Amino acid sequence: MNKIYQKPFSGGKNAGFTLIELLVVVLIIGILSAVALPQYEKAVEKSRAAEAILNLQSLQKEAALCMLEHGDDYSICWQGNEEGTGLFDVMNIELKGDGTPDSECGEPVYGPATKNFVYYLDGEFIGAERRPCYSKYDLETTAYPGAACFQKICCYNYDDNKNWCQAIGFTKKEGNLYFQP
Repeated sequence: MNKIYQKPFSGGKNAGFTLIELLVVVLIIGILSAVALPQYEKAVEKSRAAEAILNLQSLQKEAALCMLEHGDDYSICWQGNEEGTGLFDVMNIELKGDGTPDSECGEPVYGPATKNFVYYLDGEFIGAERRPCYSKYDLETTAYPGAACFQKICCYNYDDNKNWCQAIGFTKKEGNLYFQP
């Protein structure tokens, strides 16, 4: 009969890893993740905000055209005309969502919602509220001359622990508003 014998553990060069070596590897992974995760979160938030910014720019242009067309009767731009056509109905951008009003933000919201934003019109401002509401930031613009957000996108930061407006690229600050450079 052939018996298979194993060599006893000799503790030679290929015996395995020491506890110190394993701790060093875990420490390096921890440091890398501590640096990489915030950068990843920032990049993801920038991409989400970029979509909202493009939508707001298109809405602001549509509102400006509507106000030019209707003069002093600019309420048509917000509320709609006799056919019920309002700003969200005539805009030539596609907002993902079912188009139903969403009032989770504590105020009447007129417009479609996406997974990350609730779009609204409040009579003067066109906004994109980051979901969940009042947790991160709010983006706004307007077609009304003289307003702080006239023909530019403004950002309001809601998070006391992190400045999301600066994280997504809004660096110019006036009061509690942030603007893109």
